[in-house]
Amino acid sequence: MVGQVVRALPTVSVLVPSYRYSSKISRTVRALLVDPATTEVVVVVDGCRDGTLEVLEALHEEDGRVVPVLVAHAGKSAALGAGLALVSGEVTLLFDQDVVAGPGLVTGHARHHRDAANLVVVGYMPTVPDPDEGDIAALSALYAEEYERHCRRYEADPATVLCQLWGGNVSIRTEHCRRVGLDFRYFGHEDQELGIRCLEAGLVGRFDRSLHAEHRHGRDATSFVWYSKMQGASRWQLHRAHPEVLGPFEPDSVLDGMPVAARVVAKVLSMAGLGVPSAIVAGRIGDLLVRWPRGQVLVFRFARRIALCAGATLAMQGRDTELMPRPDSDNQSRPSARAERPRRVHATAR
Repeated sequence: MVGQVVRALPTVSVLVPSYRYSSKISRTVRALLVDPATTEVVVVVDGCRDGTLEVLEALHEEDGRVVPVLVAHAGKSAALGAGLALVSGEVTLLFDQDVVAGPGLVTGHARHHRDAANLVVVGYMPTVPDPDEGDIAALSALYAEEYERHCRRYEADPATVLCQLWGGNVSIRTEHCRRVGLDFRYFGHEDQELGIRCLEAGLVGRFDRSLHAEHRHGRDATSFVWYSKMQGASRWQLHRAHPEVLGPFEPDSVLDGMPVAARVVAKVLSMAGLGVPSAIVAGRIGDLLVRWPRGQVLVFRFARRIALCAGATLAMQGRDTELMPRPDSDNQSRPSARAERPRRVHATAR
C-alpha cells in the first residue's frame, strides 16, 4: 500500500545450550546462520570437553555471528541463564541443540515480535529419528506421537500454549525473558514452568506451525526411563507451585487412558521401592523386542507410565535423593561443585 510504513524486524539472538553434542552441533548452527534475520547464535557449552567448543570456535572463524560460551557444568538451566545474560538481540529464540531450523524460521519468529510486543511464539518441530548407537527408533515414535497430540491441542485451544509450553523452538522478547528468568527448578518440565511464568507475567502464547524445524531425536531405554521418572516428579512439583494455573495434582492422572487391568498393574508396580526397578526392567524388555515393533511400543508405553507414577510418588514423599542421579554418565541436571563465571569465548561480530 502506498505510504505504508514497514517497520524493521527486531534483532534476534538464538540461544542454544549444548552438552556432549560435538558431532552434530555444526548442523544446528549452520541451519540458523542461513537465515538473514539471525543476529547471533550464542551456544553455551555446559562444561563438557568433548570437542564442542572447538567446533564452535571454527564456526566462529567462518561467521562472526557464532558466539561460543563456556561455563562450568551445572545443567541446562544454568547454561541458558548464562547465555541470556550475554545475548544482544531484541528477541531471544530458545533453541535446543538437536533441533534443525527450516528455511525462514528465524525471520518468521521476528515478524511475530515486530507486530506484537507481548508474545511467546512457539514454532513447530516434528520428530525425525536420529539414533546413535544404543538409541531405539520406537522411542522416537512414541515421542513424535505425544508431540503431535500436543500441537493439535494448541490449535484447538490456543489458551494452552503457555500453560502447556513445549520448548525447543520458542521466542520471547529479551526484556521479558530476563524478567521471567530461566532458572528452572523442576527438571523434566522446565519449558512448562517457563510458560507458566510467562502467563503470570501477562504474556500471550502463540503457536505457528509454519515456523518449521526438525527435532532430530534419539534416546536409549535407560535415559528414557530416567527422564520419564523425572517428568513424573516435576509434574507434581509444578502443580504444587502453581495450583492456580494447573489445579491440584491428581496422582492417578499419569495413568489416564490406560486399560483398567494395565492401570492396576502399573499402579502396583510404581509403589515405593518397586517403581523405578520395575520401569527399568520393563524398559530392558522393550529393548529386546526390536523384531516385534508393535510389542516394543506397548512395553515402552507401559514402562513410561510406571516411571511417571514412581517419580511423582518419590517427589510427593520428599525422597529427592532417590530421583537423582541419572543411571548413566550424562547427568545434565546435577550442579557443579565449583562456581565459575561464564566465559564468552569470542565477541560477537557487529
